[in-house]
Amino acid sequence: MKEEPMAIGYSNKVIFISERTRIATPIKIALNKLGFEFATDYPALSSIPLIRKGIARTGRTAFIRTELLRFIKEKGFPRGIIMDSRIELGLDPALDAGGIKLLKTMIITYIILSKGADCRSLRGNFILLTKGDSFEKEFGLGADPHGVVKLLSTQNPEINFFIEELKGNRARFDEMFSIKLLDAELSSDAIIESVAGMLAFPQESAPAASKEEAGPPKAAGEPAKEEEGAPGAGAN
Repeated sequence: MKEEPMAIGYSNKVIFISERTRIATPIKIALNKLGFEFATDYPALSSIPLIRKGIARTGRTAFIRTELLRFIKEKGFPRGIIMDSRIELGLDPALDAGGIKLLKTMIITYIILSKGADCRSLRGNFILLTKGDSFEKEFGLGADPHGVVKLLSTQNPEINFFIEELKGNRARFDEMFSIKLLDAELSSDAIIESVAGMLAFPQESAPAASKEEAGPPKAAGEPAKEEEGAPGAGAN
């Protein structure tokens, strides 16, 4: 009888991707209150300069998906991803309208991974760091997080099919994603309270499985050929 793959649980690690140095300390305090901590051993996921170099070298964002797979294999699912809402990656503006390519790449990566047998309980808990209300006025993700799927497309028909599924299934999207906005110009106390509240909800998954127990997660689209065409084709 074929064995079912062991479900992967959540780690206590939070991926932090930001150039806003002031906000790191209050966020760290909030994480400490919850027993969480920054993931510091995966710079290709958290260092914006390294991410820029990787994109400049390869012309793609596929290495981010590879690194996230490694993270999940070794640590379990990230407890959350806290990132700047807009991140300048050194791309032509036509390839990164609005500065949200990294966000779209992360969302697409989660969609792909969720199709793997041992990643079906994966949930992406995103906190987007904003400045004022310009991001919300442009994209409206605070009021309607589901709207992010309308911004996604790839050069891979299989992945586009997954995206189209989510466009028509709001309930499934809400199971898979939490996307909240946080004004980085708030006071430190307000940031601590907000982050603690945003990440303090209960998780249904079991504790993170060890490397030996879980084995490498197998995502749909693996080892399907990576998106072809435009540079960084993880999200256009």
